[in-house]
Amino acid sequence: MDINTRILSQLEKQRDIIFESLEGTSISRLYKEQYDDIKTGRVYIMDNQEQQMLIDLKKLSKDTTRDNLYKNKLSQYLMLDNNALISYFEIELEKKLHEIKISGKHHEIQAIFIEYDFYYHFFGDIYCFGKQEYPLLEEPRYISGEFDYQKQILFLDNGINFQPAWIDCEEFAELDYLDIEFSLQNLFQLHSRVLLHMALEKINLKNTMNFFQNRPFTFYINEHDCEVMTLFRLN
Repeated sequence: MDINTRILSQLEKQRDIIFESLEGTSISRLYKEQYDDIKTGRVYIMDNQEQQMLIDLKKLSKDTTRDNLYKNKLSQYLMLDNNALISYFEIELEKKLHEIKISGKHHEIQAIFIEYDFYYHFFGDIYCFGKQEYPLLEEPRYISGEFDYQKQILFLDNGINFQPAWIDCEEFAELDYLDIEFSLQNLFQLHSRVLLHMALEKINLKNTMNFFQNRPFTFYINEHDCEVMTLFRLN
C-alpha cells in the first residue's frame, strides 16, 4: 500500500468513526443516555444542579420531534454529490497552486498547511514552508515542535472555500445539554478532508504539481490551534 493510499484510508477512518457514532443514535436517545448516566452515578453533576437536570433530561428524552430533523441531516451527508465536490476542490486548489507557482517561490517550498477556522468561517488559509524534515502523520497530532515555523515562505489568505462541503448545522445549536452541532460539523469537516485528498490525487495525475522541486512534498490540514493531519504527499 503506497503512502497516499494509507493516508486516504486514515482520513476515511477518522470520518467514518464520527458518522457511525452519529448514525447509531437520535436526539431523544442522547438525552436518555445522559439521564441514565446521571441517575446511575456514572456522571456526577456539581453545584446541586443534578435534580433539575434529571427533570429536564427526562422531559427532553421523551420529545422525539427533533429526531427526524437529525436523521435528515445525516441523509444530507449521505446524499452529497461527492464527484461534483471533488471537481470543485480541484478547481479551488489549482487556483492556489497557480498563485504559488507565479510567486516565484515554489522552488523553496516543501510543505503546505491548509488551516481553517471556526465552521462558519468557510475559508482555509494556506501556509507554505521551506525545506526541512516533515513528519508523515497517519493520526492527527500537534507537531509544533517537529519543524521550524520560522521557515515560512509564503502565506495565502482566503485559500480554500469549504462552504459547498460544510452543510449548515445551526438548527442544532440551541439544544440544551447537547453539543450535537459540533459533532455534525466535525463530520462534514472530516469528509471535506477526504474530498480534498481525492482532488489532489486528480491534480497529481495531471502532473501539474511537478514544479514543486523539494521532495517529499507534504500537504497538511488542520483547524486553527488543533491537531494536524497529513492530507497528501508527493514523493
